[in-house]
Amino acid sequence: MARRPDPQCPVRPGDPCSLCYPGADGPQNCGLVWQVMQDPDLQEILAEKRREYAERLRRIRPSA
Repeated sequence: MARRPDPQCPVRPGDPCSLCYPGADGPQNCGLVWQVMQDPDLQEILAEKRREYAERLRRIRPSA
């Protein structure tokens, strides 16, 4: 039987969803994720964090 993938946190690139927001059962109903996605300034910060994470991955796993 195939194992279901663990949901990833949309606001902490590379981290699994740790259900850090009370009442959340995944990123789909996390208040923190909702708040970040509604705030343009936070979206810019998140975009930069995602770029940094992608760059770290490229250094760790260079393409063939």
